[in-house]
Amino acid sequence: MTEPKVDHRVRYTKMVIKESLLKLLKERSINKITVTDICKEAGINRNTFYTHYANPFELLSSIEDALYEEIKQVATLSSSPRKLSYEICKYIKANKTLCEVLFSENGDKELLERILYISHDLTIEKWMEQTENFDRQQFETWYAFTAHGSIAIIKKWVNGGLKERPGDIAAFIDKATEAVSKAFYTEKA
Repeated sequence: MTEPKVDHRVRYTKMVIKESLLKLLKERSINKITVTDICKEAGINRNTFYTHYANPFELLSSIEDALYEEIKQVATLSSSPRKLSYEICKYIKANKTLCEVLFSENGDKELLERILYISHDLTIEKWMEQTENFDRQQFETWYAFTAHGSIAIIKKWVNGGLKERPGDIAAFIDKATEAVSKAFYTEKA
């Protein structure tokens, strides 16, 4: 009977620690945040922090990994790259505060790229189905180009306060990707 209480307290403590780091990341980069800073913000002692995390980088990594896994689960339900763009944008908007911090200059520069590469295999497969001449290297380069363009669009959207609807951003990404795509492949008859 005491196990659920302990479990609840541990979850609560981790939540407070994570929220404290996110609050600090709004002000400065992870390189300038210490365990002492996090503990002071969370109202905990250093031993409590070290019970759960080795350092601020591990804490940030756990937050990013959780976000990545949630988006990956959303992505597995998507049957097409177009639907995936919408689902990712919808998730970002629903988790605005978290994404604003993690995708900011103080967050991990590679997190959004990692997220957008979730759709890599689905997109490459779709392109293979639509083209006559399959060149894996060209598709990889093409995907890198469209993914990085999508990253730029999403970062601009997030940094602008996520004012546009997720569907509008996803539609813009899809339209831009489609326009570039037409220049690179010959559709199957």
